[in-house]
Amino acid sequence: MAKFDGKFLTGVIGPAVFKKYRNMQLVTGKSRLTKEKQTENTHKAATQFGIASTLAEQFRSVTTEIITDFYDGTMVYRFRTDVQKALKQAFDAQSETYRFTTNSFDRLNGFEFNADSPVMDNFFAQPEQTINGNILTIKLPEMHVSKDMKFPAKATSCLLNIAVGMFDLTYGNRTMCPIQSIEIPNGLRDNVIPAQELSFEIEPGCLCISMFSFQFIQKTFSGNLIINSKTFNPVAVFRAVIADGIVDQEQTEKWDDMSVVRDSKHFNKPKIELKAISTDLQDESFTIAQIEQEQEKVKSGADFPQYIQAIKKLGVQEFVTYVSDSHTQYFGNNGHQLSSKAQYEPLVVAAVSHKKKFRKYLKMHQAGQTDYLSFCRHCAETGIDRWIVNLSLMTCTYYDQKDQLILTESIPGPE
Repeated sequence: MAKFDGKFLTGVIGPAVFKKYRNMQLVTGKSRLTKEKQTENTHKAATQFGIASTLAEQFRSVTTEIITDFYDGTMVYRFRTDVQKALKQAFDAQSETYRFTTNSFDRLNGFEFNADSPVMDNFFAQPEQTINGNILTIKLPEMHVSKDMKFPAKATSCLLNIAVGMFDLTYGNRTMCPIQSIEIPNGLRDNVIPAQELSFEIEPGCLCISMFSFQFIQKTFSGNLIINSKTFNPVAVFRAVIADGIVDQEQTEKWDDMSVVRDSKHFNKPKIELKAISTDLQDESFTIAQIEQEQEKVKSGADFPQYIQAIKKLGVQEFVTYVSDSHTQYFGNNGHQLSSKAQYEPLVVAAVSHKKKFRKYLKMHQAGQTDYLSFCRHCAETGIDRWIVNLSLMTCTYYDQKDQLILTESIPGPE
């Protein structure tokens, strides 16, 4: 049944669905697809869409204070789409669970909550973000206000607010670190804001989404007036990264609930810790030390297949290695996962990948002509961001910084 408010219809009449959108009347056809008629693939797609929609809403709700109500009309759809794409890429069809890595939510980086007033058009400095243990640090460079900021008319200053939302995708909890703010006056042309570092205490293993919000202020006789509006409200995601480490449930259980994570079978649940009553459990509790012991036996790419067989026996099911510093995330049974430390000083990965040149370097390495560090330098040179090894499928897949698949190779079995 549809309702009429004097101007618009909302609801169902026969085969038509009436909706109100932006002061317009929309009419769509009623879906003929019932639950009974859904195929298995359709049902799975609908489930994944529902998870993405709910998770995106929960990401936003934690940071409502910094996003405010001044977002554009397409924000909810755009944000949900990016979250959905990130989840789709992280979904492992074989286990039907999400396998998240450090950069699984990279596509949220730079997301604008108000496309009509993007941060990139109003703030030109280049901040940096680092994570060391449980401390996330955002470094703001020295800012020359006349060059690095664009103020709207009548604005006398700007309040730069920085927030970090934390999301426990293991146990299903969420919270936000206290907002930190810096006031930037719109004064003399040579006004300089010194370099600053803002630190936030985070929890290892959690998805950390840092955001920048700019509130512009007009000084009036009656006090300060915030002049942001629906048409002008620069707010954007700076970085979305999953911190290294394992989530400590005792630290996150008092946060707000994320039922979509707790209730869904698609999220990796933590391994239930059991007393070891037999050595059969050894394949579920591999250690970094065990893996590094096997790595010491690898002298060139020719030794790679033997190394894979060795760590497979330890219980490693999949691992992701990042070219920038060769830190690696390992995944095993029942959600067991570990992260190794950086293996060398950071390399600069080329923004544009060169597949043909990379294949040449890869063949050289597989023939035993280069050592591991040389191969990583060649990867960085040709734009390879990371490789993912699936020990069940025995494949190694290489990706660039744009998440484009560059190459998938089969790993030879034991001779």
